[in-house]
Amino acid sequence: MESLGKIFGSNNRVKIMRLFLFNESTAFDIDDITQRSRVKKDQARKEITMLLKIGFLKKKQFSKKLLVPTKKKDTKPTYKTVKKQGWVLNKKFRLIQPLQTLLLDSELVHEKEMVKRLRKAGTISLLVLSGIFTKDDNRKLDILIVGKKLKRDILAKEISIIESEIGRELRYTFFTESEFKYRLSMYDKLVRDVIENEHIRLIHNIEY
Repeated sequence: MESLGKIFGSNNRVKIMRLFLFNESTAFDIDDITQRSRVKKDQARKEITMLLKIGFLKKKQFSKKLLVPTKKKDTKPTYKTVKKQGWVLNKKFRLIQPLQTLLLDSELVHEKEMVKRLRKAGTISLLVLSGIFTKDDNRKLDILIVGKKLKRDILAKEISIIESEIGRELRYTFFTESEFKYRLSMYDKLVRDVIENEHIRLIHNIEY
């Protein structure tokens, strides 16, 4: 990310460009962009203006489903559909292909940084990357984690930070060592789908 940030002028620009390249047919408004990229609104608008000017993005009005706030407890959530003004990738932009190669086929996130972040959630015995990290969208998971006393909320927070850098939601799951070994013994499809196909082991302190 740091090297790409120097090439493109800022890490924020790389995050936003990846978001649109990974979701090439999806329109986003400013709230979507700031939430998913973790870029401040004023900075995001600056980058969007530049990307719009060069033709990387184009404006698009789209329908968005919003949660209707309610003061009553234990009520079924209701939604309303509103028209929003946002932006979408301009697929006719002549540099789309080289940008995809540079931003999506490069290392999406530094592996040491990922290990450092995820270890905040607890002791990790096994950390395996699959799916998006092995360029295989047919896999069911992108990250498989096995560990002790893993804290769900911290793990979710760190994963969301990694997602903001990559520009795409990640499919992940985590198990205790006993749960993982049991699933292995039962030939669990989710686990087998990862370990029986191409994968990357960042932490490997448990046999399988």
